[in-house]
Amino acid sequence: MPDLLLLLPLLLILLVIVARHASRIKAIKSVLATALSAVWNRKPRPTRIVVTDLATARRLLVRSSFSNRPPSNSPSAILSRRRYQNITSAPYGRHWRAIRHNLTSELLHPARIHQYAAARRRALRCLVEDLAHQRRMPNSVVHAAESIRYAMFGLVATMCFGDNLDGGHVRAMADAQRDLVRSISVARLFAEAKIPAVARLIYRSKWKKLAALRQKQEETYLPLIDSRCRHRQSSSSEPPAYVDTLINLQVPDEDEDDDDPAMLAGKAHYKPRRQRRLSDGELVGTCSELLGAGTEITASAVQWILANLVKHPDEQEAVRREINAFVAADAEQVGEEVLGKLEYLNAVIMEALRLHPPTSLAYRQVMEDDQGIHQVQGQRILAGTVVYFPLAALARAWEDPDDFKPRRFLASDDNDVKMMPFGAGRRVCPGKDIAMRHVSYFVANLVREFVWNEAHGDHAVNLQPHVEFFTLMKYPLRAHLQLARPEFKTN
Repeated sequence: MPDLLLLLPLLLILLVIVARHASRIKAIKSVLATALSAVWNRKPRPTRIVVTDLATARRLLVRSSFSNRPPSNSPSAILSRRRYQNITSAPYGRHWRAIRHNLTSELLHPARIHQYAAARRRALRCLVEDLAHQRRMPNSVVHAAESIRYAMFGLVATMCFGDNLDGGHVRAMADAQRDLVRSISVARLFAEAKIPAVARLIYRSKWKKLAALRQKQEETYLPLIDSRCRHRQSSSSEPPAYVDTLINLQVPDEDEDDDDPAMLAGKAHYKPRRQRRLSDGELVGTCSELLGAGTEITASAVQWILANLVKHPDEQEAVRREINAFVAADAEQVGEEVLGKLEYLNAVIMEALRLHPPTSLAYRQVMEDDQGIHQVQGQRILAGTVVYFPLAALARAWEDPDDFKPRRFLASDDNDVKMMPFGAGRRVCPGKDIAMRHVSYFVANLVREFVWNEAHGDHAVNLQPHVEFFTLMKYPLRAHLQLARPEFKTN
C-alpha cells in the first residue's frame, strides 16, 4: 500500500502530461498505426535490371512498347502524394498522352521554334554583355556557369509565361528552381522510404524545407498564370506561351492508365471518362518541369561543351574557323539559319553529349500486359521489374571512348545507333530538338565572341561530373576570356 501511495504523484504527473499533449500523442499514434500497416502490407521491392548493351537497349526502348516509368521521385510528386503528375512523372496512360501531346504539338512543334528567335537573341545579348563585363573585372575569372544558367532560365521563362517578365523576378525564380532541383536527393529520401510516414516524422525539418520550396514556387507561379489567363492574346505579335496551352487543356478526370480491356482492344463501345482542367498544383508542377528541364539540360550541355573546348584549344579554334567561314565579320550574331551548315560544331556538340549526356539514366517499369514480351539475355522480364539504361555507358561503342574526338562524328553515318543522349522510344525527351537548337545557337555565338582559356588553381576546368537526375559539372565552369573579335568590341 505505501508503494502505491508513492506512485500516485507519478501517475498524476503522467496524466497531466498526457492531457497537455493529447494532440501530439494522437498524431504519434496515427503515424505508428500507418507505419505498422505499411510494414504488415509492405510489398517486396521491384526487381532491378541494368542494361548496358546498346542493341538490347534500342530493342527495348525503340522497337517495343516499353513506355511506363516507376513512380517518380520528383519533389512535386512526393509532396502531393503523387496527385500532381507531369510528363516526366506520370505513368503511361491517357493523362500522360494528353499533357505530352499538348507540349509537342504546341510549344515544341517544329513550325513554332522560329517564333522564339527574338527571345533567344535577347538572352544571348544579355549573356554576352554579362561575360564581357566580368572579363573586365580585376581578377578576370569569369563565372560562366551561373551566367549561362540565368540566361537559359530567362529564355525558357519567356517561353513559359510570355514576355514582359521583370528581370529581378526572373532571377528569383531561377534561384528557387535551382534549389528545387538540388532537393531531388531529399525527395528521393522520402520516395524510397519503406515507411513514408515515419520518414516524414524523423526527417521533419527536411520535409518542411521541401514543402516550403514548393509553397514558394506556387506563390510565384500562380500569379503569373492568372495574369496570363486574364491578358492572353492581348498582343497578336507575341508568340503563344506554354501556360496559354495549359489553361484550357482537358485531361482525363481519372487516368485509366490503359488498364481497361475495352480500351486495350479498341472496342467501339468503349467510352472515355469525364474530362477536366488541370488543377493549380498540376499547372505549377508542369510549368516547373519545363523550366527545370529546359534550363538544366541546355545550360549543362553548353557548359560541358565549352569546358571540353577549353581543355582542347585546337578544337575550339577549328570551330571558330568554321563559323567565320560562314558568318560575315560584321554580322551581329551567328544566325539560326547558319547552324545547320556548321558540321564541325555539330560534331563537337555530339561528342560532348556522348561523354556527358544531359541525364544520367533512362528507366522503365514493365507493366502486366508487357510481361513475357521483353527479354534480357534470354530471360523474361517479369511485371514490376525496373530496367535502368545508363546513357553514358551506352555511348561507349566507339574506339577510344574516353577521349574527346569530335571528328569521329564526321566520319560516321550511323551516329543515331551509337548513342541516345536524350533517351529513346515513346518517352524520349520531348524537348530534344529545341534543346539542340539552343545549345548550338549559344555555343556558336559564345565561341565566336570569346576565346575561352583555362583559369588556374581552384578555377581550373575539372570534368568530373555530379550526377543526380541531371549530369552537371561538379565544379562550375570558370574561365579567362579574350575577345575573339577585337574590332567589334561589346559596349
